[in-house]
Amino acid sequence: MASADPMAPARARAAWGSVGVGRLTLLSIYWVAIGWLWNALGAQVLPPIITKMVGQAHQGTALSVLEGFGTLVAVIWQPVVGAVSDRTRLRWGRRRPYITGGALGSSLFLVIMAFVGAYFWLLLVYFLLQVASNTAQAPYQGLGPEAIPEKDYGRFGAFYGMGNLLGTLIGFVVTGIFTSQGRYDLALYAMAAMLVVSMALTVTLVPDRGTPDASLRRGLGAITLGTFAISPRKYGSFLWLMGSRLLILMGVVGLETYAQFFFKDVFYPGSGTVLTNHANGATTDLLAIIALLAIAVCYPAGRVSDRWGRKPMVVACGILGAVGALGLVFAHYPLLPGAMTTPVASLLHIPRGLAQVLWFGVPIGVGVGCFLTVDWAFMIDLIPTAEFGRFLGFSNVATAGAGIIARFIAGPILDHFDAGGHILGELGGYPVVFGMFVVYFVVGTFLVLPVVEPKRRRRRPVVEAAA
Repeated sequence: MASADPMAPARARAAWGSVGVGRLTLLSIYWVAIGWLWNALGAQVLPPIITKMVGQAHQGTALSVLEGFGTLVAVIWQPVVGAVSDRTRLRWGRRRPYITGGALGSSLFLVIMAFVGAYFWLLLVYFLLQVASNTAQAPYQGLGPEAIPEKDYGRFGAFYGMGNLLGTLIGFVVTGIFTSQGRYDLALYAMAAMLVVSMALTVTLVPDRGTPDASLRRGLGAITLGTFAISPRKYGSFLWLMGSRLLILMGVVGLETYAQFFFKDVFYPGSGTVLTNHANGATTDLLAIIALLAIAVCYPAGRVSDRWGRKPMVVACGILGAVGALGLVFAHYPLLPGAMTTPVASLLHIPRGLAQVLWFGVPIGVGVGCFLTVDWAFMIDLIPTAEFGRFLGFSNVATAGAGIIARFIAGPILDHFDAGGHILGELGGYPVVFGMFVVYFVVGTFLVLPVVEPKRRRRRPVVEAAA
């Protein structure tokens, strides 16, 4: 058992030297692969594959079952692996072995997925992909904050958000190129290659010198059920923040998941490869707009949150997301002036109504960028340094749980109302589920209000900058 060494984290950070842009970029490189994988897979690859396997009448429910079943694994497995890595003591490091094994396993299952032709086997491979990916993610999340000083948490949060979103953007564009040609296999191979490359850079260039805290219990109960035993009295603010994160991400994930179905059923109805490819292109356009805007606001959002606080920024993110989702509820009506929609429609050769939908992606993109940056830094402010892996893994209960809940609820509701006719001028399910996403954003915004922000950590970067 390791002896207690309260200075170990500080020495590990100091051993890597000062934290500049290059260091922060390297620390965030694996997030590029993660953002690419999960956003492009869920929004652009799985929906059309599932529609082909089960048909349009059951596509929403089938997608909900697939992703809900798979991400249930993420909710349970990632915190446990994070807790195990907190307690690991190996010469190669306590995070690297899990990152390496998880990334290689993920790549293998992506390649296998390209050869799957039936829904049952797709379900099984997706389950294994979730196990492998989450084996890497929690230890990787613990690696970053152990390598930087506390005063740089806001900046690192910005790079974390930008890495995730840059991967999302690259993934949407690259995957969109392949899916527009019906080459879902090439999209999966590209994801696998990116995972391997980013993993190799991380485990070879990022130091992993953290040591386990002697006070951490190492029994089987401590790293299984004990992983989820977080005291509301001691960590109440963290739990409130997780509730807020859950609801806001439910809105984000819901919009991403059903965008392709929305474009296909509302703007390009009917069967045929051409119409499906048009819907895929529209999905790529919307998600690319969201990702580009999110990347643009990440760094400013992190710096502003260092100065003004994390909570006000999270509130602003929730409001922006709600505004964008509300616009989609009424997408059938011409809400925006022609001066905004006509140029976009002409440039992209799409209907004006679809151009209006792309404009509604603007507040969503700004809100998502701010949220991914600030909410992550907020979590780091609130959790113990000795258990970064456990608590950041536990945050996946909200992150992956958002996907489970949003899809399990929205999928069957979408299919039910689609079968019942039109609402607000659109196929009935879409105004209903998009309205639900508005509610998620609003409720998530209110849940962050009870969080007590640690003022000392928030103000420290400003004092040091002034000095």
